[in-house]
Amino acid sequence: MELHDNLIIGFSGLQGVNVERVITCDEELKLVIYARQTRSEALCNACGNTITHVHEWKDRKLRGAPLGAYQEVWIYLKQLRGNCHICGDVVKSARVPFVHPQFQNMVLALCEHAVRLMEEITCEAVARLLRLNSKTLWDLDQWRMKAMKPLITLPNNINLSHLSADEVHFRTQPKVDSLSRQNIEFVTNLVCYKESKVLSNAMGRDSGSLKNCLDVLTKPQKLSVLFFAVDMHDPFILAIKRECPNAEICVDRFHLAENVNKCFDEVRRVEFKKALAKNDHFQQGMLSPHRRFVLVEREKKLSKKDLKILEELKQLNKQIFNGMILVEHFHKILDKTNVTEFRKSLALWYRLTREADLKPFKRFANTIRKYRRNIESYVKSHLTTAVSEGLNNKIKTLKRMAYGYHNKASFLNKILQRCGYLNSNYIPTNSWFWRLPDHLAQSTPLLVYGEGHP
Repeated sequence: MELHDNLIIGFSGLQGVNVERVITCDEELKLVIYARQTRSEALCNACGNTITHVHEWKDRKLRGAPLGAYQEVWIYLKQLRGNCHICGDVVKSARVPFVHPQFQNMVLALCEHAVRLMEEITCEAVARLLRLNSKTLWDLDQWRMKAMKPLITLPNNINLSHLSADEVHFRTQPKVDSLSRQNIEFVTNLVCYKESKVLSNAMGRDSGSLKNCLDVLTKPQKLSVLFFAVDMHDPFILAIKRECPNAEICVDRFHLAENVNKCFDEVRRVEFKKALAKNDHFQQGMLSPHRRFVLVEREKKLSKKDLKILEELKQLNKQIFNGMILVEHFHKILDKTNVTEFRKSLALWYRLTREADLKPFKRFANTIRKYRRNIESYVKSHLTTAVSEGLNNKIKTLKRMAYGYHNKASFLNKILQRCGYLNSNYIPTNSWFWRLPDHLAQSTPLLVYGEGHP
């Protein structure tokens, strides 16, 4: 029987108690444990010294962590209250180290079990699984993320030679009146390309936001950055030049391809209007909006049927023909792995752009001239923001699962929890099942967020 009691105490994360009785309810998957504090281990909650005389036994009802098949565990604890000589023979309650200081009807083992589930799924889902209140779990998750954030350290062997930065939408504030503009808020994420992890984040999408992200790195770590991928966003480029002087800034290939496709789409829309005016049904069909992706698709990815139709279109429309040549040649330029070959191909593309005399492409050529060195850095490293974009998709899914976020601190921390190092995989919290660190074990007021829940 003693072994049975010790197993229950160990599995439940209890300390300094004796189990008096255990009741099970198999139909409801419920387990009830009746326990009493051990007198010899009862310490004063105020000074930590031994309580000598028993004044009374206080009844407490606590929610415990699931035990095997029993999903709902209740602990009826007899907590000792007695006289403490150090505190002047004042009646004090004995310390209960396995109860959470903020959520005093929950044991630490349950709290740690719940928050580890919330590292992967939503508060609502965990509330349904554990039969707990979702509001309480949300508060618990916020408390733990705030408690863990000062403990974040980057792995010793982390490779910071390739970084990227990108912004993700946070929320759009509605217009105050008809004359005002919508206030769109973003979050900037600093991403380690080799580890596919968010290192840090900050509100905004200006140079100050990226600087705040880079502040988590030491000076030697900043100097070790060799390549840094961003989109064509000048504030980010300015911050990287200041903070990471050794880094070569790479313009992301995806954004370059997106811009050249937009240039072609402008040409397509003009030619489509001309086809409507001429009542040319073939060109109307080929230049209609739903066909625009076929027109800019690379030739090697097209079927024989599509290639045959495109050849016919090229013979009928010179502007579309020139635009397609410029798009295809630009993609081939980005495929180069040698800077010398890249420069030769780019010079040819500039000449073709001038001869085609298409205004959207001429504007884009000026943009290419501005960021040419950054594109050359991409050619050398082939570093893109693909990892950042992938993490952005994960963050957007996270936001949809929460039906949107209004709390900035909560959103920033949740990104680090799901996509970074703010979780139990990288911060050792195994001991938190039984006892919190001393600086967290003190009873302090609950977190209060001015902007409410997510």
